[in-house]
Amino acid sequence: MTLSAASNRMTGAGAIRWRSVTGIWLRHWTAYVRYWKIMITWVLVEPAVALVAVGFGIGKLVTEVEGADSYAEFVTPGIVMGSAMFHALFETSWNAYQRIDSQIYETQLTTPVTVFELTLGDVAWAVTRAVMTTISVAAFAAALGWIDDWTVIGILIPAVLTGMVFGTMGFFFAATAPYTVFLSLVFTLVATPLYFFSGSFFPISVLPDWVQPIAWAMPLTPGVHIARGFATNSLELTHLWSGLYMIGLTVVFWPIAVWLMRRRLVK
Repeated sequence: MTLSAASNRMTGAGAIRWRSVTGIWLRHWTAYVRYWKIMITWVLVEPAVALVAVGFGIGKLVTEVEGADSYAEFVTPGIVMGSAMFHALFETSWNAYQRIDSQIYETQLTTPVTVFELTLGDVAWAVTRAVMTTISVAAFAAALGWIDDWTVIGILIPAVLTGMVFGTMGFFFAATAPYTVFLSLVFTLVATPLYFFSGSFFPISVLPDWVQPIAWAMPLTPGVHIARGFATNSLELTHLWSGLYMIGLTVVFWPIAVWLMRRRLVK
């Protein structure tokens, strides 16, 4: 068996039927737009409130920060990428678990859909949600003058990468969670520490020397780093390495996520 065949057997990829993947994405979009008036509070209102509170509140106390002209400009990319992370992770952990529990996935697998295609459609939707909140919050920040207008376009690159990384990661928890309450730990013990220790609210350089390598290795850190590079017009080679690191994480996480989902769904 060739390496390619072994990989396809592990992931269930084979020849991807993009029509099936698109159908899964459209299913999520249809369900989402039915409740858009409620969902907009999480897409824009909640992160915008955090942005204003931190930018105007703490920003009045912090007069100088490394890597930006003001604290508001420094913190904006972190809040934007943090919001993208929460959306992607929620979609493929909490929502995916609900689809497992209600046997929606089992029903989908009775149609011409493989587990790989199912995860691909879900990750595509997780990326879509990450991009939607990024556009909304970044546009709001641009209106406040905290990022340049054109940066909203460039900041979509780390938004997509963040959606991919945390979209694949979310399946780890959905596929192994014994019950719904367990998933609350995903956000209290995983997402929240990442949000606060990935350079979102303060430079990683202020952390103890032994903590800094850990902080740089966190999967949200490169997304924040790239977004801040666009926001402050200071792109350099480290931002390219950060992007490659996030792509590498996705490549590593995805086969594991597919394997875990197959073990959970295929009896």
